[in-house]
Amino acid sequence: MDLMRLLRSLEEFLYELVGWLVFYPRTFWRILWHPGAIARYTRLELEQPQERQFTETISPVLMLVLSVVIAHGLEMALKLPLPAIDSPIGKLLFGSEQGLLLTRSAVFSIFALGAALGTLSQQRQPITRDTLREPFSIQSFLVCPFVVLFAAGEQLTRIAETRTAGVVVIVVAMVWYVLARAIAYRTLNHAGWLKSVALVLRSFLLTQLVLLVVFALVLM
Repeated sequence: MDLMRLLRSLEEFLYELVGWLVFYPRTFWRILWHPGAIARYTRLELEQPQERQFTETISPVLMLVLSVVIAHGLEMALKLPLPAIDSPIGKLLFGSEQGLLLTRSAVFSIFALGAALGTLSQQRQPITRDTLREPFSIQSFLVCPFVVLFAAGEQLTRIAETRTAGVVVIVVAMVWYVLARAIAYRTLNHAGWLKSVALVLRSFLLTQLVLLVVFALVLM
């Protein structure tokens, strides 16, 4: 019985893994080119029973985790060294492959969380598990291309021959992310471009500031 249960679990895992190979690029492409449509799709999917949600894509949080893993895989493929940080906490966060992967997952999750909290604040909604779920799911989708592009750009800047190209990729990633969030906000709230971009920029810059302060305190 235990062997059969193990085989069934293995079968389910392999099927899920193969599914990722199909659905990850499809979902990534939809987010990259149609951020407004993916925001609307997420809202509609969350209205479905849980077992019927996101059957055409990968779920938002898993999509975010897989994007961080892919970004980390690019770094490993380029054989780049781990960040050299001398502080004890810095070594814990960045001194190993596992620590670096978890740290990056947390950092980019904070981008999604900050954007979701900004949305609730703008809509003057209370912060509860129910109200947070939709904006966080939407922002988890939207941050995925930003994760991959930003990480690729940062890695290119650590190679002398591709430093300029890396800076360009980072700038493109940031511009795309701001525009994608603005498009998604306009789609769901029927707001104007100026208001949408202003709200997104304020939230984006505030999140970056918070992260910079946290890392400055942690790595001292």
